[in-house]
Amino acid sequence: MRLRRTRPKAARFPLRVRLVMLVCTLIVAVVGVIGVVSVSILHQNLMTQVANGVFLATDSAIGRVSAEVGSAKDLDTLGGPFGLFAAPDGYYVIADGDTVLFSVYVAPDYSARDLTDAEAAAVLRRTTGDDTTAISVPELGDFLSLRTSLTLADEPDRELTFVTGGGLDDVNATLRAFMLAEVVIGLLAAAIAASIGYRLVRRELAPLENVVDVADRVAATPMSSGEVSGGERVPLRDEDRDSEAGRVAGALNRLLTHVEASLNARHATEESMRRFVAEASHELRNPLAAIRGYADFTITTPGLDRDVVGALARIGAESLRMTTLVEQLLLLAKLDADPELRIEEIDLSKVVLETVSDARAARPGHRWRLALPPDPAVVLGDEDAIRRILLNLIGNAGHHTPPGTSVTVSLTTAEAATILSVEDDGPGIPEEALPTLFERFTQARPPGDGNTRDASTVGLGLAIVSALADASGFTVSVESRPGRTRFSVLVPHPPRVVDQRAVDGSLERPPHD
Repeated sequence: MRLRRTRPKAARFPLRVRLVMLVCTLIVAVVGVIGVVSVSILHQNLMTQVANGVFLATDSAIGRVSAEVGSAKDLDTLGGPFGLFAAPDGYYVIADGDTVLFSVYVAPDYSARDLTDAEAAAVLRRTTGDDTTAISVPELGDFLSLRTSLTLADEPDRELTFVTGGGLDDVNATLRAFMLAEVVIGLLAAAIAASIGYRLVRRELAPLENVVDVADRVAATPMSSGEVSGGERVPLRDEDRDSEAGRVAGALNRLLTHVEASLNARHATEESMRRFVAEASHELRNPLAAIRGYADFTITTPGLDRDVVGALARIGAESLRMTTLVEQLLLLAKLDADPELRIEEIDLSKVVLETVSDARAARPGHRWRLALPPDPAVVLGDEDAIRRILLNLIGNAGHHTPPGTSVTVSLTTAEAATILSVEDDGPGIPEEALPTLFERFTQARPPGDGNTRDASTVGLGLAIVSALADASGFTVSVESRPGRTRFSVLVPHPPRVVDQRAVDGSLERPPHD
């Protein structure tokens, strides 16, 4: 099982966007930390202010009660005047245990009322300890409450509970408004940073944009052959030694200069080699013809020893093989330099019939079959080039398969192209040899058998097929497995040569021997 690495979602955005996102995230984080700290400090200060008010109100109220009330039964006399001492949104509760003796609540609008039994019970139950306690009273809201003890002058042995509360609604409203302001300021700061930062980052990364554009154009430039002189470079103004983007731009320019120099040096070497091969091949034609002629002439001399006759025959055969090699090298050199093709209408069916007839005569041990459409397959191309392609493919099938092998040559006419195929049921081609099969001097032995090929081959036949196909605008391909090897040449149709009858797939004639 193969594990696939998944890119983080942030990595799918351009660098400038990621930088702005990072800056905005940092700004929001900083504003958030500052906001939390500010809210905490503000909350502490506001709570301290409310607590101071509660302590002050408690001291004032207890002093007034102690001065004006002698016993618990007189607490009812505090009803009106006592309420004036409670701060707005505050309360007082006096109780003996769980029994409420007196209570008053002053609303924010300074109106006063008694606490209900449920409200008073909640205040007594939730206010604990000797310090202020934040409580919530149903129907009233949040308060900071303080619980103290009260002793009246006429009842010194009776300890009452005195509870003072100051409202926290204003504190909560202030904190909510402050937090909302912090959020708005943070988002506004992030938006401003994103807007300005994007423009600044884009300006600073402009050299990288030029680097990408130049790299894309260079990547689209064919460099497999020929001289490279595109001259694509990042503008000199972007080569800033003080910035990373500028250093990348300068490094790319130096890299492109080095690569162009290397490729041009390779091209010059290849051109020199091609000229050498062409000139050497041309110079070898006459000596080889002379060697073969003298061997053929001498072998007819009467009375020669049998060994001498065999040697002369061997000399003639090898000179013929060398002549074939020289002709192939000359053809490849010509195709590399400037292929001159004569484009005309060709009846491909006729070419196939003639070539297969010659193959039957040359290799009677193979079974040759044809699969042709009923009507002439007319294409545009150079007849000599097409004949050479077909001859080499058929010769390749004959050389590399044992006698008794069936070789089928077929034509399939479709709407856009005619496909010429040469298929055999021989031992096949090793899989590792397929990627380089059309390269020069490639020799692939059938799997498990190294003796089926003719020694006269040097690995140029399929290279010539590929070169002629490229020069003609054809596409050549190969499929192979043990028991089936198929070479296909796709010959595209110009608009005026389209055969509409190929659409129904009924043009192919069944194979025949």
